[in-house]
Amino acid sequence: MIVKKTVMLVLALILCFSLAACGSNSSNSSNSSNSNSDSKTVTKGSNDEKAELTLVWGKGDASDEQLQTILTEFNKLYPNIKVKRIEIPSNSWGDYFNKIQTMIAAGNPPDVIRIAIEGVQMFAKQDLLLPFDDYMNVEPEAMDNYSDLHPKLQAPFVVDGKTYGFTWDWNNVVMHFNTKLLKDAGLSLPDKNWTKDDFLSYAQKLTTDKDGKKTYGFAIPNYYFGASAWLFNNEASVLDDTMTTSKLDDPNAIEMMQFFQDLIYKYKVAPAPNPKDDGTQMLMNGQVAMMSAGKWPFSTYAKNNFKDIDVQYLPTFKTNKVIFGVGAFPALKTTKYPDAAYKLSAFLGGTFSQKTTLSDASIPTRTSVMAEVLPKTPATNWKIYADSADISKAVEAPMQYADIESIFSRYMGLILANQMDAASAMKKAKEEIDKALKK
Repeated sequence: MIVKKTVMLVLALILCFSLAACGSNSSNSSNSSNSNSDSKTVTKGSNDEKAELTLVWGKGDASDEQLQTILTEFNKLYPNIKVKRIEIPSNSWGDYFNKIQTMIAAGNPPDVIRIAIEGVQMFAKQDLLLPFDDYMNVEPEAMDNYSDLHPKLQAPFVVDGKTYGFTWDWNNVVMHFNTKLLKDAGLSLPDKNWTKDDFLSYAQKLTTDKDGKKTYGFAIPNYYFGASAWLFNNEASVLDDTMTTSKLDDPNAIEMMQFFQDLIYKYKVAPAPNPKDDGTQMLMNGQVAMMSAGKWPFSTYAKNNFKDIDVQYLPTFKTNKVIFGVGAFPALKTTKYPDAAYKLSAFLGGTFSQKTTLSDASIPTRTSVMAEVLPKTPATNWKIYADSADISKAVEAPMQYADIESIFSRYMGLILANQMDAASAMKKAKEEIDKALKK
């Protein structure tokens, strides 16, 4: 959902946020000291210091039981820091961020917020987040081994040289296969270097109509994160490297979006997407044989005792890159208890937290936890979830992410509904995105 202009205006008046162009500089070390105009003298806090924090948590990120387990363990270390949880249901990251912005504008800001890469630039550039660097230097033990965090997955939370969080979970996009349907078609899991032609051949062989039951070869990822992964593999992207202009009019981007449309109407190996469709359910039901997603479907597979599953990298078009999205728990700079907020944020990104929550739906960001958790994944090719971190590329998410996601999704929907050709739709999308980036 698009952040309402009225909300943004109130925020501008109250918080004086910056409309500077987006960009981030990553740092892999917690020892770098960043002086800034709003920094305060930080001294080591006492574990006896009393504090009451509000933690905003997205619905579905973890169960109530898991979160309570984490906070109980946290209170063993910090018994006087009380944490009140607020769960925010939402339809998308844009919707979720909008609701947090509304809380801030209403004068009721939380202390610590669950956030994804799709929002870190937005909150950081609006000067809403508390830099942790001084606290990290004074109390490094709270971070639970900073070097264990995969450096590429930590990088998005270091913006303009300031550290705003500790990476907790991440996801990528790979191909999921119904292995029973592969076997029925006489196919095996493709090689990691399979190509566009290989993929199309698989999709055609896996598309069947037997005894009145239609099975399609592939379900198109009709969402920003999933579609971006395919664009990356065709040397294309929604935005340029500086995230200041759209590249959707690039021939490579148009080629990929036209290929999606052709999968439905030319090759007839994919169903036209319906907003009510659930790709994971369709894969388990045998309605589709392949879909592209991250680790999150494994939670549903486990609940349904579905074991006919394996994974592989997306096919190589002009290159092979793996997209990633990542989450953490930054603190708002308005918190009355910055030291306590830092400790909570660090603990939520720590080993205990990741082991407790990230066994099914997400991938841990700590290399040690990945090594322990991922081998339990019920897929023979589970190792790609660990290996892909080294070759991954972050989803494009400037501070105007909510607007950009909405524009892209609208035009992609028109392409997949066969209401516009890819070239016309992508050129129009670029025009609208470029305007949004200037706001």
